[in-house]
Parts: sequence; C-alpha cells; structure tokens
Amino acid sequence: MQVSKTLDYALRSLTLMSSSPVSTYRMKDISEQRNIPLNYLAKIMRKLVNKGIVRSRVGPDGGYVLEKPPSDINLKDVYEAIEGEMRVVDCMDKDALCTFYESCPQIPVWDKLHVSLTDILKRTTIEDMVKQNHL
Repeated sequence: MQVSKTLDYALRSLTLMSSSPVSTYRMKDISEQRNIPLNYLAKIMRKLVNKGIVRSRVGPDGGYVLEKPPSDINLKDVYEAIEGEMRVVDCMDKDALCTFYESCPQIPVWDKLHVSLTDILKRTTIEDMVKQNHL
C-alpha cells in the first residue's frame, strides 16, 4: 500500500495553508514552497475546491483559502477528494461482483484494515498534522 503522489501533494498544500497567518495563497507560492509542479497543483486544487475543502478567490489578491478551519478538515475528506471513495481492495466495492465473495478468507482481514484505516483518517485533521510538524 502506498500513498499517491497526488494525495501527498494535496496534504503538503493544505498543511502549508494551515501553518501560516497568510489567509490567501497563490498557486505559484504553494508550488514553490512545497515543491509541487504548477500544472499538477492546478488539478489538485480543482479537486479540493470541488469538494469544499478550499475556495478559490479571483482578482489581484486572488488565490486559494481554506473553506473551513484546519481542525475541521480530516484526512478522510482529503483522501476522498483526491482519490474517490476509499476501499482497500476492488472486490470490497459495493458494485463489484466477485464469484468468491461468499467463501473468501481474505474479506475479514481487508474489512478490518478498511475500518481501522478509515477511523485513523477520520480522527486525524490537517491541524493535527501541522502540530506534529512543530514538535
């Protein structure tokens, strides 16, 4: 299991926006400060805007702002904004059809992992990540 580069970049962006008194961030500044390619960042920010995690502002003082406090942005919301619905294996997708589903010995393990991972991501906020970085 591995965190995608896209999710990593999204979290880098959000922790930057949460750890500074600056309220509006230009994409160029986020890109430079977090070492994220600008074109890649534009796609990420669009996804975060679409899910209501950040808001874009237009005009000379435009850029991106957090839509809610960092303490109200959990990692599960960020994950789902970037990756879509979380699932550990494809066969656990509610729309998947697996001929082995009824007799599969793997399902209890993947289900426990999914529940634990979901719980950790729900309980961890962007604010928590920022605080850990400053210990």
